[in-house]
Amino acid sequence: MKILDGKKLAEKILANLKKEAEKFKPRLSLAVVQVGENLISQVFINQKKKACEKIGVGFKLFKFPAKIKDSELKKAIEKIVKIPANSGVIIQLPLPKRFFPEDFLNLITEEKDVDVLSEHSLGKFYQGTLEILPPTVNGILQLLKDYKIVLKGKNVVIVGAGR
Repeated sequence: MKILDGKKLAEKILANLKKEAEKFKPRLSLAVVQVGENLISQVFINQKKKACEKIGVGFKLFKFPAKIKDSELKKAIEKIVKIPANSGVIIQLPLPKRFFPEDFLNLITEEKDVDVLSEHSLGKFYQGTLEILPPTVNGILQLLKDYKIVLKGKNVVIVGAGR
């Protein structure tokens, strides 16, 4: 069994992304929406922030209390998506249990849906017409490519349906 070093590959990918990000004027910026307090979510948000800093992409965190009304959160997300400086928008999951995530994920336009979690983006992904890949799919494909692992003719099991 071979252990694949994702951290080493991630550093290589970040270096390449930094070169690509430098080409964009105005500078790219990621907007992250966090609802409520979740320590695990905070770890992921911090990782996203560090990655943005490494590659020269702006980062803006929009925090909302867990008790925010659905309608208020929807209006806030719609505003965040419409801000031209926000070139990508992520809603950090999980949301507090009382929320239905799709109600909010579907507010993100395809052009700004970097996690590919809106129904529109997912539909285009499954049809093979989306220009980007979901981050986890892309990460797995990059690992396979980097380690020159060919799956053709092999049995493959994928566990999980995470977001």
